[in-house]
Amino acid sequence: MLSLSRLALGSTAASAVVDVMATPMSTPRRKQLTIDTISDNLKKMDYAVRGKIAIEADRIADELSSKEGSSKHPFDHIIYTNIGNPHAVQQKAITWPRQVMALLQLPDALGIDHPKVSELFPEDAIKRAREMKKALGGHGIGAYTHSKGVREFRQDVANFIENRDHAEKGSVDVESIFLTAGASEAITMLMSALIKDSNCGVMLPIPQYPLYSATLDLLGGHKVGYNLDEKSNWGLNMEELERSLAEAKAKGINMVGLVLINPGNPTGQVLSGDEVKDIVTFCAKNNLVLLSDEVYQENVYREGDKFFSSRRAADELGLIKNDAIQLCSFHSVSKGVMGECGQRGGYVEMVGIDSEVNDCLYKLAASKLCSNAPGQAMVSLMCRGPSPGDASYESHTMEKKAVFEGLKERARLVSNGLDSIPGFSCQPATGAMYCFPSVQMPPGAIKASNELGFSPDTLYALDLLQTTGICVVPASGFGQEEGRFGFRTTFLSPESKYVVDSIRNHYESFCSKYSS
Repeated sequence: MLSLSRLALGSTAASAVVDVMATPMSTPRRKQLTIDTISDNLKKMDYAVRGKIAIEADRIADELSSKEGSSKHPFDHIIYTNIGNPHAVQQKAITWPRQVMALLQLPDALGIDHPKVSELFPEDAIKRAREMKKALGGHGIGAYTHSKGVREFRQDVANFIENRDHAEKGSVDVESIFLTAGASEAITMLMSALIKDSNCGVMLPIPQYPLYSATLDLLGGHKVGYNLDEKSNWGLNMEELERSLAEAKAKGINMVGLVLINPGNPTGQVLSGDEVKDIVTFCAKNNLVLLSDEVYQENVYREGDKFFSSRRAADELGLIKNDAIQLCSFHSVSKGVMGECGQRGGYVEMVGIDSEVNDCLYKLAASKLCSNAPGQAMVSLMCRGPSPGDASYESHTMEKKAVFEGLKERARLVSNGLDSIPGFSCQPATGAMYCFPSVQMPPGAIKASNELGFSPDTLYALDLLQTTGICVVPASGFGQEEGRFGFRTTFLSPESKYVVDSIRNHYESFCSKYSS
């Protein structure tokens, strides 16, 4: 019977091939997947960080790599300040996590069980690698893991949160933690659950990280902006939150969530504990799920400022104990001082989320089998480094401090430098990895951009790229108040002083070029 079935299937397939071959060439078959047939939401989706300017930067970089193309431009390389990708701009990897990762990647005979392993790796790295391999079931990082992530790694996250927030031991539920491919995957997962239909809306800070607006566009939800106050270093205004929410409700939008980015991206501000408590209280009062993006929690530079998590705020207000808040907090190995973007490791920790919803999120995670195991391992190493007295503790601490101090100095250099340019205004970068200056556009630039069909700050960013090789992101891609123009730049590059000087010189010529 099996052979007859196969024969029948073969005959059917052969007939289909004959039918296709018999179709006249003058009437070609219409392709099913075209720009006219794909999802309208996908076409609408825009992710500015890797948008028009970044695509042009890559094209120019390809030209610079060839003999013929290198003479076309007045610079010899692209400086990518458009994205927070530390290792791509010469930040060195922290040694100890990479040593453990190397031992996890190596077969046991060449790694933890090699007779000379102690000559190549410190004892605390070997010990941790053995422990992690055991947690991985003895299979190493080449096998699928639990769909939520390795339980022992999730326990490291739970302990990290409890220690950070001075929370009661055992109060963080390991089953409410998912390890994901960066924080981005966790954010997309939660937003997919939140947006039940096209009437659902989420409050977003303006300006905001484009992942949120892009994901809402893809899911078909409403973007409801609340403006940050640039004049008060991008501070939060509770009256603005109330205004935004009331207007959305008046339009009949079903408001389901609010995004908080602290420290801010692209704005670089750090919220006080009282400000975070105000946001948490606002969400609890209005039954909004709080999506708290905290990936820059290590990047706090101004003396006296400290990162204050949304979870700690909710805990101290008694909202967790009373089950009065729904909160999802995100963190990643990509930022901080590790900067391990390519490892794709992150997590979400959820509070007040019903078990039935947790089960559905598990189903969604399971449909992808699991996040990548190396990323999960790096999350564990971020949350639990060497302990005092361990062989690598002092060197690990010194390496992290050196990276942090470099970021702190460049934050000052770039924000002060940009703010000193006539026609620019840049708030101090007290956290994260970015500056977000406003730029006065000459009349001719506004006119030219209107004729070209894109924003004036896109024209500016494109001209800056083609003149200097510096790749920034137009501020319009993050959202901003009407009539404001500018860009986002990182302060990660060791060429940061050159970047500021080049932007200064370029702006003078840009204003002359588009003076009328």
